[in-house]
Amino acid sequence: MDPSNEAAVGDWDMTDWFPEFGGKAYRDFVSELRSELRALSEEAAGVDATPPDAFAELLVRVESANARLNHLGSYLGCIGAADARNEAIQSESAALSVSQSEQRKIFVALRAHLGALSKADFEALLAIPALEPVTYFVTRLRRRAAWSMAPELESLSAELDTTGLSAWGRLYDQVSGRLEFDLEVSGQPEKRLPVSMTRSLLEDPDPAVRRAALSGSNQAWESTADVTAAALNAIAGTRLLLYRRQGIEDFLDPALFDAGISRRTLDTLLGTVRERFEIPREFLRRKARLLDMERLGFEDLMAPLPLSSSVAIPYDQARERVLRAFGGFHPDLEGFARDAFQGRWIDHTPRPGKRPGGFCASSSLVGQSRIFMTYQGALGDVATLAHELGHAFHAFVMRDMRPWARRYPMTLAETASTFAEQLIIDAVLSDPEAAPEERAMLLDGRMGDAAAYLLNIPMRFEFERAFYRERGEGEVSVSRLKELMGEAQRDVYGDALDPERLDPFFWASKLHFYITGLSFYNFPYTFGYLFSLGIFARARREGAGFLPSYTRLLRLTGSHPAEVVAREGLGVELEEPGFWNESLDGIERDLAAFDEAVGAVELG
Repeated sequence: MDPSNEAAVGDWDMTDWFPEFGGKAYRDFVSELRSELRALSEEAAGVDATPPDAFAELLVRVESANARLNHLGSYLGCIGAADARNEAIQSESAALSVSQSEQRKIFVALRAHLGALSKADFEALLAIPALEPVTYFVTRLRRRAAWSMAPELESLSAELDTTGLSAWGRLYDQVSGRLEFDLEVSGQPEKRLPVSMTRSLLEDPDPAVRRAALSGSNQAWESTADVTAAALNAIAGTRLLLYRRQGIEDFLDPALFDAGISRRTLDTLLGTVRERFEIPREFLRRKARLLDMERLGFEDLMAPLPLSSSVAIPYDQARERVLRAFGGFHPDLEGFARDAFQGRWIDHTPRPGKRPGGFCASSSLVGQSRIFMTYQGALGDVATLAHELGHAFHAFVMRDMRPWARRYPMTLAETASTFAEQLIIDAVLSDPEAAPEERAMLLDGRMGDAAAYLLNIPMRFEFERAFYRERGEGEVSVSRLKELMGEAQRDVYGDALDPERLDPFFWASKLHFYITGLSFYNFPYTFGYLFSLGIFARARREGAGFLPSYTRLLRLTGSHPAEVVAREGLGVELEEPGFWNESLDGIERDLAAFDEAVGAVELG
C-alpha cells in the first residue's frame, strides 16, 4: 500500500472502528469477514435441507455477519467521504462491494427458502426464541421473496452489481469529490473551490456570490454532464430491467417497501402537501420582497435575511447552541450530544477533496455514530449539525437492540433528525430575552426548511418519477434531463421562483439521485419532516416527561411499518390527511410568526 494513502484526513476520531486504516486489525477483520461470508454463502446454497432450528441459527449468524459488513461499510464510507481523492480507500470500497455482493447472494437463498415455506412452517420458524426480536425483519425477507427471479438469476444479479449498479454510484462519488469550480465575483479575487462548498455559498448574504456559486458550480457539472447522465441512466436502467424480471409492475413499489409505508400513505402525504403548496410559496414571495427582488432565483432559496447582525457563526458557538437547545428538552439528550463532541464524532472542516453533502454513519458493533458535514458558519450549517446529531441519537437509543431490529426505513430515520432541528429553533423562539434579529433569522430558517421539505423535496420526487417513466423507453439525454428538471421546478414552485433563474443541473449536483442502495431518496424527507413536527408538538405539550415516550417510539422504528409506529407511538393514522394537516397548520402559524418577527427588526 502507498504510504501516502494509509490514513484519511478528517476532524473525527475513527479509531473505535479501526485503530488505523489498512493496519493489522483492519486487515484481520476484513479477512475473517470475507471467509465467513464465503462459508455462509455455501451453507445458504443448501438451505432447503436445513431443519428449522438450524435455519434459525443460520439466520442469526447471517445477522452477525451483516452487522460486521455494515460496520466496515460505515467506516469506509466515512473516511472515503473525508478524502475522496484517496485511491487506497477507493480500492477498499471497490473490494467491499464484492463482499456486499456475496451477502446479497446469501439473502437470495434465504429469501427463496422463506418464500417456499408454508404458512404453518413459517409461523413455527418465527416461534423459535432466537428469532423473536427480529420477527419483523424476517417477515419482510419472506415478503420480498415474491419479487424474485429464479435463485440462480438473483445470484448472478448480485454478483454483477459490483461492476454494474454499485460501480456507477462509486464513479459519481469519485467525480463529485474531485470536481472544482471557479468562483468569479466582480471586484473579488477569483477562487478555485470544491463543489462541496456550493451549498454554504448559496447562504451567502451577497447575491453576487450566490449567483457566481450556482453559475460556477453548474459550469463544473456541465463539464462532466455526460458522465453523470450516463451514471444516472445506468442506475435507473439497471433497476428497471431487474424490476421487469422480478415481476415488479410499478417502479415505486420497491421504494414504498423500503420506506415501510403503504401507497395510500404516500398518496395522502404528497396530495395533502400539494394542496397546501401556497404556504411555502407565499413565504418565498415574502422573502423576495424582503431581499428587494421581484422574485427569487434558485440560487436565492437559502439566502439569509438582510440583517445588520447577520454574521458567520463559529463552530464552537454552534456546538454550544446545540447543547443548550438539547438540554432545554432533556439533560439526557444534552449529555449524549456533549459526549459526541468530546468523542470527536464529527468531521466538519471545509477542505479540498472532501465529498459534498452530509450524513450520519452508525455501527452496531461499537454502538457509536460519526457525522460528516462541511461547516461554513451559516445558520443552515447549525441546523445540519443538529440534524445529524438527531440521527446519531436515534442510533444511540437502539444500541442494545439486535442489528436487524435496528434497521429502520428512511421515512422513520428522518424523525429524530428533524426533531433535533426543531429543538434548536424553539429554544430561541421561546426565550423572551432573545434578540429580535435572532428570532427573525431562526423563523426564516424554519420557514426555509418548510420550503425545502414541502417544495424542494416534492420537486425531486416529481423529477425522478418523470425520469423513470422516460427511462423505461430508453436512455434520457443531458438536454432532456435538464428539461425534466425545469418542468418539475416550475410545476412545484409555481410563480414563487423566477422561471429564468432555475437550476437545470440539479439532477447532476444532488447526490441523492446516485445512491444505489435505495431509489427515490426524497419523499421520506417530507414524511420525516411532517411526522417529526407532529411529535414535536406532542413534546411541547408534555415537556421533559415526553422523553420516555419519544425514545420508545424511536425504538419501535425497526420493528413495525410506519403506520403501526405512528398508531402505537402517537395514536394517529398516517393514511388519513388529518395528522399531516395538523403539522401543516403549525407551519402556517410559523409563517405568521415570521411576518411578525421581520416587522420588528431593521433590514439592511
